[in-house]
Amino acid sequence: MNDSQPQFIGKYRLIRKLATGGMAEVFLAQIDGPAGFQKTLVVKRILPHLAEDPQFTEMFLNEARLAALLNHANIVQIFDLGEAGGSYFIAMEFIDGLNLRGLGRRAGRAGMQIAFEYAAKIVSHACDGLGFAHDLKSDQGAPLNLIHRDISPDNIMLSRTGTVKVVDFGIARAVNQTHLTKTGTLKGKLSYMPPEQLRGEQLDRRADIFALGVVLYELISGVKPFDDTSEVAPIQAILNAAPVPLNKWRDDCPEPLMQIVERALCKDREQRYPDCRAMQ
Repeated sequence: MNDSQPQFIGKYRLIRKLATGGMAEVFLAQIDGPAGFQKTLVVKRILPHLAEDPQFTEMFLNEARLAALLNHANIVQIFDLGEAGGSYFIAMEFIDGLNLRGLGRRAGRAGMQIAFEYAAKIVSHACDGLGFAHDLKSDQGAPLNLIHRDISPDNIMLSRTGTVKVVDFGIARAVNQTHLTKTGTLKGKLSYMPPEQLRGEQLDRRADIFALGVVLYELISGVKPFDDTSEVAPIQAILNAAPVPLNKWRDDCPEPLMQIVERALCKDREQRYPDCRAMQ
């Protein structure tokens, strides 16, 4: 933020804009307190044109309330939900690091490949966070049946200290329910959707298992398992084609790791891991 006067969203002083996406803009921010207290965090604010949509706003609020229940070391923490300037925002934990998309790009630029054990450990920790969310129950003990629905390298963070964090849990459901289908809206996301999601079927936790399989494949190989050269190509490939075997890209890939990826990417969800704990 370059203006001489500090800018605020609610009580949060904005430092700089981190990103603008299809549903929100994201800022690095600080909150100041007595005796020099400062905390750095991230503030995500709904874009103005979506803030005017009551249906979207209600979904955003419901999902934000659910996300606040997800207290786990491998899920980004939500601190606050508020309203400022006619738009709702969420204040959340700041992860000093990069997402797996950025990790893969850095490795590629350096001419390096991510070690098999690191790729497996990263996805194992993501399984731990997702498994907690999938198993979450209400105060009355009823399963909440939460599904992320948008697992991708963009939504898994790796901090400088090696902590893995799943981000945007629950908010993805609000995005999906807006039914944005214009050209380009879903590009990059289609590659992580299981066949049942592309067919418009009812989803369960095994949709996230498939997406984790794609993420693990990509961490190991540096490419996606299915053709993504156009918006139509990944749909047809996910529905009908087998993924390219991992050992085509890395002939030293351990057989057990290939088997894990193959099972996670099964087109028939009955053949996938039943839950994140089993995959972990």
